[in-house]
Amino acid sequence: MPNYGLPIARSTDHKVRVVLLRLLLIVMVGATSATTLRLFASETANKITVPTEFECRRATGPIKLDGRADEPGWTNAVVIETFVAYWTNRPARTKTKARLLWDEDSLYFHAELEDADLYANVREENGRTWDDDVFELFFRPDESSSNYYEFEVNALNTHFNKLFPPRGNNGPGRFTNSRAFRWKTAVKLDGTLNHRQDHDNGWTVEGRIPWSDFAPTGGKPKVGETWRFALCRYDYSKNYDGPDLSSCAPLQSLSFHRYVDYCRLRFAAAP
Repeated sequence: MPNYGLPIARSTDHKVRVVLLRLLLIVMVGATSATTLRLFASETANKITVPTEFECRRATGPIKLDGRADEPGWTNAVVIETFVAYWTNRPARTKTKARLLWDEDSLYFHAELEDADLYANVREENGRTWDDDVFELFFRPDESSSNYYEFEVNALNTHFNKLFPPRGNNGPGRFTNSRAFRWKTAVKLDGTLNHRQDHDNGWTVEGRIPWSDFAPTGGKPKVGETWRFALCRYDYSKNYDGPDLSSCAPLQSLSFHRYVDYCRLRFAAAP
C-alpha cells in the first residue's frame, strides 16, 4: 500500500515555513522602516532652522562710514542674526548681527561681531584674509547666471574682492584682479588685536559697495528685485582648535561658495 501521507505532510510543512518566513521578513522590514522613520522624524525635529528670505530696505538718509551705524536709517534695517554652521547642525559659537541698506548709489552693510580674541595679520589687498578674523559677503544678482561676487574685510580693514565667473571657465584664480573694485569700509575694534593674554569683546565693520562694482551683472537693482546672498565669517580664537565658520545661509556642506544654498534678498522701498 503506497504511503501517500508523508510526502503530503512534508509539502504542507514546507509551505507553512515559507509563509512564516515571509511574515517574519515583512515584520522585520516594517520594524526597520518604522525605526528609520522615527530616526528621520527625530533628526528633522532637531534640525536647526534659519530664515531664507530677507529684505534690504532703502536708506532714508546719508550713511557715514565710521563703524558705528548710528545714523537713523540703520534703525529701519532688517537685523540678520541667525548665523549658524548649518552643515553640522549647530549655531555659531559667537554672535553676529548684520544689517543691509541700499540707495541710488550703493549697497551698505554693517556687522557687529562678537569676538573674545581679536586676530588679524593680513595687510595685502586681495591677500589671504580668510586666515584672519574676517567678515564675508557673497552676492549672486541673477539666479539664471552662475556669476557671483565675494567681498571680505578682516579686523585690520584689509579687503579681498572677486567676481567669480561661471564655474568651469578655466578656473576663477585668473579673475581675481581683472577689474578694480571701489568699495569702502570702516572697522572699529573693541579690544586689543593679536593679544591672546586678554579678553576682547568684538569688532564692527561698516561698508559701502557702489553699484559700479556690480556693473558686470547689471549694477543697481530695481525695487522688488531679488538677489541671492550669504553673509559669513571666520572667527579665530585661543578658545578653539580651529576657526569657527558660520553663515546666515543654510549651507548644506562646508563651503561658503555653495550659491545654490544662499538666502534671498529682496530690495524694498524705504519703510
